Amino acid sequence: MKDNLNYEVVIVGGGVAGTMAAVAAARHGARTLLVEETGQLGGSLTTCGTGPMMTFHAGDMQVIKGLGEELVSRLKDKGLSPGHTVDSTGYTYTVTPFDTEGMKRELELMLLESGAEVLYHAKIVSCDVSSSNAEAITVASMGYLINISAKVFIDATGDAILLKLAGVPVVSGRTGDGVNQPMTMNFKLSGVDIPVIRELMEKDVQLFPFLAPHEKGLEKKAVRLSFSGFQDIMKAAIASGELDIDRDIVLCFETNNLNEVIVNMTRIHGLDPLDPFDISAAETEGRRQVWEMYEFLKKRIPGFSNAVLLTSGPRVGVRSSGRMAGVYSITAEDILSEKKADDGIACCGYPIDIHSDGAETKSTFLRWGGYYSIPYRCLINSKVLNIMAAGRDISSTFEAHASLRLSPCCMATGQAAGTAAANAVEKGVLPTDVDVLELRESLRKDGAVID
Repeated sequence: MKDNLNYEVVIVGGGVAGTMAAVAAARHGARTLLVEETGQLGGSLTTCGTGPMMTFHAGDMQVIKGLGEELVSRLKDKGLSPGHTVDSTGYTYTVTPFDTEGMKRELELMLLESGAEVLYHAKIVSCDVSSSNAEAITVASMGYLINISAKVFIDATGDAILLKLAGVPVVSGRTGDGVNQPMTMNFKLSGVDIPVIRELMEKDVQLFPFLAPHEKGLEKKAVRLSFSGFQDIMKAAIASGELDIDRDIVLCFETNNLNEVIVNMTRIHGLDPLDPFDISAAETEGRRQVWEMYEFLKKRIPGFSNAVLLTSGPRVGVRSSGRMAGVYSITAEDILSEKKADDGIACCGYPIDIHSDGAETKSTFLRWGGYYSIPYRCLINSKVLNIMAAGRDISSTFEAHASLRLSPCCMATGQAAGTAAANAVEKGVLPTDVDVLELRESLRKDGAVID
């Protein structure tokens, strides 16, 4: 067992952002290691049971491609995803369902085929910094403390853990009180009678108010069904005490597997996702809500009487937590004005989606087909110059984060970070000194949409 390892690029966090960063860095020639605390890749999509991916599009235009689209194509080729289909809730343009086990394996195959290595069951515990550069990290795994040095590090933990340990300024929550969006324990059900739901959506449309202004009849175009509704039934159950939860709507997404749905309905308020005891309490509260909601759905909602609970979590889902205070923080104004940055490295057309302190979700929509770009400056910082951010912990305001936190966008910023890291290694420069024009051209050649 070697307790001192050396690589050129090291990524901490094996969610979709970290995995795409590792694939990009390795494909561009860097000796790359991905460090992941669980035993699988995929982060929120696999370890937190989140799905589907949403959205790769802005109106009729696909604005996220590159490695993210390659992943979708690989899943489609193996029958593990139907690909992009219309979002029949009307909230956004498209959703991309997938098979969770297939997602785990396909991400792993992409990583291994790229030449990158992965270290599972390894949790970062410290970072050694000297003269504004990170020299090495220490991870704990199986009773060992392993020292790993690199030229460039990428924090893709989602919680900015590496950045915090390195002394890079990290912010959390909204301005004023620091409160983050509520956490959610997703759960998956089989045996849901989706044809019954489809028929109801066609015959009794008032049961399914669209989450945003949209055309009617979307369920007829959706190859897998997403649905939100039954608000009056929810309100009655809460009023009677049958449900002890702050939620205003039944929200479910059919997976790649017919009649199997992900339920996104639990809501865990008042706990800090960066506090060890609070995150533990969130797991317990999340499971309590799952079982309460499961019984409610079976008893009250058409099509759910024969549903079987397959899995919860298995880890509580965190919408917002730590964010790097980088060279630039993208803002809600940037998003809503559809700003295209000169150093843009990824695009996104998803709305600002803030789950509130109560039952509702506060959404601010771009115009139909509107999208914005994310500056490279959001991936770098001026404190520890060879640590970058990718995915959910890039530099942004709380409101902007509520748009760019979604998995397709995280894949795009992950690809950009990994490509920039490999470029920095090749040129012998810091990430802060990467030629952005050259980086943008490299991303274009790799199929990414950047402006």
